Parts: sequence; structure tokens; C-alpha cells
Amino acid sequence: MDPNLPPTYQQPYPAPPGVPMDQHYNAAPSQVGYAPQATNGQPPPQQQAWQQNQPKSGPCYDGSDASDTDPEDNEQAAPVYRAPPDPTTFEAPSGYEKVGNENGGPLPPPSNPYYSDGDQKPEEKFVGVSSMEEAKVRDAILEFANRKCCYGTGAAKDMSFKKIDPSGALHYKLETFTEMRTTCWKHEPYYGGPIDGADRGPPPGVWDIHCEPNGLFDTHTKRLEIPHSSKVKECHGCYGRGYNRCHRCHGRGRVRCSSCHGNGRRMVHRDGGSHYEHCFRCGGDGKCRCNTCGGDGRVTCHTCSGRCSLRWYIQLTVQYTNNPEDYILENTDMPDELIRDVSGEVIFEQTLPYVWPISQYQVAEVNANSMRIVEKHKNSWPSCKTLQQRQVLRSVPVTEVKYDFKQKEGRFWVYGFEYEVYCPDYPHNCCWGCTIL
Repeated sequence: MDPNLPPTYQQPYPAPPGVPMDQHYNAAPSQVGYAPQATNGQPPPQQQAWQQNQPKSGPCYDGSDASDTDPEDNEQAAPVYRAPPDPTTFEAPSGYEKVGNENGGPLPPPSNPYYSDGDQKPEEKFVGVSSMEEAKVRDAILEFANRKCCYGTGAAKDMSFKKIDPSGALHYKLETFTEMRTTCWKHEPYYGGPIDGADRGPPPGVWDIHCEPNGLFDTHTKRLEIPHSSKVKECHGCYGRGYNRCHRCHGRGRVRCSSCHGNGRRMVHRDGGSHYEHCFRCGGDGKCRCNTCGGDGRVTCHTCSGRCSLRWYIQLTVQYTNNPEDYILENTDMPDELIRDVSGEVIFEQTLPYVWPISQYQVAEVNANSMRIVEKHKNSWPSCKTLQQRQVLRSVPVTEVKYDFKQKEGRFWVYGFEYEVYCPDYPHNCCWGCTIL
């Protein structure tokens, strides 16, 4: 056996029929394929990993793509990348023949119909709406002015309230928690050991694999390996060698000295004169050992980590998504979207696999929009499985205040249990004195 061959070539695998032993050990990896393959359902033998070394004399890389000259030293040189093979050419398990390297389209779940006309609709019970105490209004505007560095509190203290008009906003929200499943091929370095392949039985269907969410109405992703889908193949990143040509020195094991640019001498200016000196970095040789490969000319394959083989398997990605949609009924001039961010009184809440639209509330707009949103969510995600739905109707207190300050009229709104204030035209604004940091 040639001692100059990399360790991968020195593995004592038998030559294929009709191939002389010397040709077998000196053939290119792409011709023979030195990565062990599973046979007859048995796990392949564990192959010795190639490890990068630092030889005392000359690089060990002898590939035909080695550079003829020492390249410039480039610390930013990128490692070699080889695209993975097309998995559709694999002998894929039944039902997974079209799985690719990237997550494909969602796989439709088994039919799971909504409630039928014969199902009994749950009873709807509503609690009273919330309101706001008038005594809290002035405290709210004072607190609002205190939080604003540009607003003076004098206006909040001295303004005269002409009219306080309490009202309430209604916020309806429907959340549909769905599950979507996709598949793709993945690979990792093969370190030996048993392989859960097709010889252990056919893999289960995508929707037959048990997976539970971490929590309801919480968007997150889970990834699982599909049972009985594993197989071992030669690494495509190094053709089963465990190493690649060094991307920094191009297989030479050395680079041109970056200090003297390969001349071996540097111009030195001293005591008013100039003269050449031997380069201190390369010792006058003009060449330096490559710091990436240590002078070997080869680097460990990052795809297989030097193991020469990859274990391929089909990965199942389960995406849990919370899909919210809401409707706000607010009759004042305050922007409706402010209601979403404050708390209020829950007057109706329902959590079921499939909720029924609200139909018996005293405000017709709420009933109509509940029906609209529920019907919309029935067909919005045909490739997903609906796990749970939750609908909530809240009453958020809103108070509109009309005030007078220095013979100028204005208005503001106090809303939510947090007593937030919306006052776009506060009368005492001194932002001219502010400095933006």
C-alpha cells in the first residue's frame, strides 16, 4: 500500500470484481467510491476519519487541481462547496419519492370536517360591560403629562372639563391554531452504528407520526426524523476522501509571504538611508507555511467532518401557527387600533376544536363580524390541520373628555384599565427646548 496515499485510500476494503488491487487503491474516489455502503440491510462498517496533519516535508495533496505556483496569502478565502445530489434520484421509501433537499409544499392533512348541522351549539353567556370612574380622568391626564418630557403639567391641572362622555369599545378576536407538515432530505456525518433504514419496515405516513405542540396558540416549529428513512452514502463534498484541497494555498501547502510579497527581502529605511534586509516573516524564503492547512495542502471536509460518509434521512418539519383576526367596534374619533394594546373586561370567551360564531349578543355588528371571521377561517388554510380555536369578546372602557384651557377648546380620550390617554392636541407643548439624543 502506498504510504503517501491519504488514510481514506488505505482502508482495507476489497477491490470490486475484475479490478486489480493496485488499481483499486490508486483509483479516484469517484471511480470506486470508498465510502462504505449498507448491504443486505446491515449497517456499513465504520470508516476511519481523515484527520488533518502537518507533515515535515511537502504537502500531501496531489490532486490534479493543485496550483502550479504559490498563491497570494488570503485569509478570507472561502472553503470549497459542492452542491448535494438530487434526492429524487435516491431509492426513496414508498410515499416519499418526491422529497427534495428543501422543504416542499405543505402536505394536506386527512379530512377533519367542522361541526355538522346536527351538532348542538354551546350556550352563549355574556357578562356586563366595563366602565370608567370620572375621578380617574384627571389623574390620567396628569400622569400622561408627567410621562411626556415636552408637556407641562400646568395645563392638565388648570384645564376645565366641559363634558365627560363615558362609552365603551368592543373588541372581538378569533384565533385559529393550525399545524402544517413538510418534509425534506437532511444529512449529517456518519460516525458508524446501526442505521434505521427501510430494512426495518416501511416508514409511517407524514400525518401518522405523533407530534404534540408545546402549547396551544403559540407559534413554534418542531423537527423530527421520519423512522426507517435513513441510508448511508458517500460524501458529495469530498467524494468520499474526507478532505479537500486547501482553499487558502490551493493545495500547495504554502503561500507567498504577505510581508515581502514573495521577494524574500524588504526595503528598510533607517538613519536617512534605505537598504534591503531579509524578511523576518519568511526568513528570506519568500514563502510561508499555510496557516489553514498547516502545510499539508488539505483541509478536513466540512460536509462530513472527515468521516467520508454521510447519513441521509428524511426530516419532518411541523409548523404550529397561531392565526389571529379581530374586529373592533369603537364609536368615537379615537383610532380603533389603540384598543388592541390595553386590557378590558372579558364578556365572552370560548375555546373549542371549532368554535361557533356569536349570534346572541345585543350588538348586531358583533354577531355579524363574528360570523364573517369564523366562516373565513374555515377555508383559509386547506393544507393545515386545525387543532383549536379560541374566540374572545372584550369590553374596553373609553371616556371622551371635552375641556377648555385659556379660552381654547380641545378633547382627549382615556381608555383601557391602564387609563391610557390619547391626546393629539395637548395645549401645553414645549418641545422647542428638547434635545434629541
